[in-house]
Amino acid sequence: MVIDAHAHLADPKFFDRMGKTLPKSMLDPQVLLDEQEKAGIDISIFSGPRVMEVGVDVGRLKAVEVAKEYNDFAAELTGRYKNNLVGLGIAHAFADDAMLREMERAFNQLGLRGFLVVPRYEGEFIDSKRADTFFELCESLGAVVFVHNADGCLSQEYMNDNRLVELVGRPNEMTLFAARLVMAGHMERYPKLKILLGRLGGAITLYAGRIQEGWVTRISRTDGIPPWGPDNLKNSFMDSLSRIYVDTQTFHPPAIRCAVDTIGAGQVLFGSDFPPVPHSLLESIDDVRRSGIAAHDVQSVLRDNAKRLFSV
Repeated sequence: MVIDAHAHLADPKFFDRMGKTLPKSMLDPQVLLDEQEKAGIDISIFSGPRVMEVGVDVGRLKAVEVAKEYNDFAAELTGRYKNNLVGLGIAHAFADDAMLREMERAFNQLGLRGFLVVPRYEGEFIDSKRADTFFELCESLGAVVFVHNADGCLSQEYMNDNRLVELVGRPNEMTLFAARLVMAGHMERYPKLKILLGRLGGAITLYAGRIQEGWVTRISRTDGIPPWGPDNLKNSFMDSLSRIYVDTQTFHPPAIRCAVDTIGAGQVLFGSDFPPVPHSLLESIDDVRRSGIAAHDVQSVLRDNAKRLFSV
């Protein structure tokens, strides 16, 4: 069995109504099902990126209205293809009471396994206290928080050419978010929280040693080292980072090996970002197999970790 923790499907009727377009592959579940069969993937865990932003920014809808519409769509699709698809809902992390009730409905009544959110809203990252009730509810429910980039990114004005927003900007923003999340103390404050970062968590596992060393030397009095600022961690940076899950969507096998070596094979899940990413599912699986990790770790990454995290 192979489980893909990072797939996407969206409701074509919603995007038609908003006057926005998406790649056709994201609007037709049969495209995903056909690719699943070619690659030998048993289950794809799908979610809806861009849906919240389009609904709120373009459609001028309330966030809870957008969430409800997509969550109903995801539940219907999961029911129709129950042997092959498992749906995640969407939510807004700066949740009001109405959004919290919708999350409870989506998880408890619709059977969705978690919620896609973005790293920041209008410049404010979701390590903000404004997201505390969101994280509290997700921990209480046992719902997976899947953090996926929005369309834009920080400093995107410097990335207009060569698709650098997609290729560099979004992973960099995810890296920053991962560091902020840990430094804010969230993984200690919510010890049962299940959080999955898309695209390998950016470069967070590459920078982990550097950040850990900064944490170790945070009280250094060496001249020239700036003050540390708020210290929210009781245990080390690495202790918290090693509780976060990441997926393998990177196209670079050595980066997958780095993640496994840094946070442990049990924290890394196979994820393809298909559709719309044109990298085939077979190629994405091969990236894991070519990463150089142990054979039993390959099995954990391709199947066991997602099975445990999402209870599928």
